Amino acid sequence: MKSIFTAFFWAFFTAFSLLGTSAHSAAKVNPPRQFFPVYNYQDDWLVYNEQYKNYVPFSQGVNEGTHFASLYIDLVKNRRYSLLVYSDNDSYLFLEGALQNRIDGGKWQELNLDSLYRLYRKDELLLTLYGSAGIGDKTVIICNKKTQADSQNTTPARSGFINIKPISFSPFGTFAGIALIIILILNAWIFNLNPLSFIRLLNPIEFFNNDPRDQLSKINKPYSNTVIFFVVISSMMMGFTVIYLSINRLNLFSVSTILSEKVNTLQILGDFFILSLIFFLLIYAKYIFMVLTGNMLNLDKQVDIIFIKIVQSSYLFYALIFLVIFALYSNHINWLDASRPYVLLPFLFFYLARFIGLYVVAKPAGSLINLYLFSYLCVIEIIPLIVSMKFAL
Repeated sequence: MKSIFTAFFWAFFTAFSLLGTSAHSAAKVNPPRQFFPVYNYQDDWLVYNEQYKNYVPFSQGVNEGTHFASLYIDLVKNRRYSLLVYSDNDSYLFLEGALQNRIDGGKWQELNLDSLYRLYRKDELLLTLYGSAGIGDKTVIICNKKTQADSQNTTPARSGFINIKPISFSPFGTFAGIALIIILILNAWIFNLNPLSFIRLLNPIEFFNNDPRDQLSKINKPYSNTVIFFVVISSMMMGFTVIYLSINRLNLFSVSTILSEKVNTLQILGDFFILSLIFFLLIYAKYIFMVLTGNMLNLDKQVDIIFIKIVQSSYLFYALIFLVIFALYSNHINWLDASRPYVLLPFLFFYLARFIGLYVVAKPAGSLINLYLFSYLCVIEIIPLIVSMKFAL
């Protein structure tokens, strides 16, 4: 009996050993030899969820049928590394929603992360692969390049990007069109209400008119209908500018604390009207402060003239800003990332130029310098400008 058990044990052990030697592990995709793998994104794949309007982790058995799979690549943490992309089947590579090039099946494609950071100026980059269903045939690895030798199996990314960008359906585009219609309607209303004053306020040459017998302030007071409407439109264009910068992650004066998440057009419109009301109240609060300061410096006769010219210049400047933003956004021109450090310079130059222009226009004829007027303009223009620049960012 013992001999039978011993024979059976050895027969089972021999058969198990033979089966073990004949078994093969699953095929594993390794990067080319000149690359040392640092991190594999195989467990980080994401898919876009229509319900949550955001990217969610890829789920086996739920998202197997999807042909799109995405990853967020940290460009700051992985500087000086290379990103290798591989697919068993022919696929298409998208970066930030823009088609870049085609990935041939069975070949690695190399992307330099330093070059991507300089190109996109973002901390994280959205990478999307479109090809066969699922993620089993897709591999994305961060690697360190050990040598400069080219591998026969590696296909460097082509320098000329295709840049076929998808049509943007951002709610800001719809909001911009609605804001343009509202502003045009208000302008038409003012023109029908008082065409002569409208044309004169719209004329930049009138800003430099210092003839005491033909001043705009004689027929237009700060509380007249025409001036109030000009202030309303200027406030709307200021609000539009702030919302545009906020959507592009430039949070001036921390306005995001009072704004919504801007997920739809109605929320952006609500923020637009709130900001317009705030700017309208601030402009007339400035007028009240101008009246009080002008009475102290015996310049009460100049207050209305200066305020009308402030309203006129603000309208013209922010109308130009509004039209530039609308045109650039409509043509999908991404200019803000490259000019982000200098975005406040046009505002700084405008307010400094307006300060000089107001002094030249309001200064009595024949006098070299008027210290009272100079001090008055410093209080109402320069001090608010310094405080605003300090807390703008």
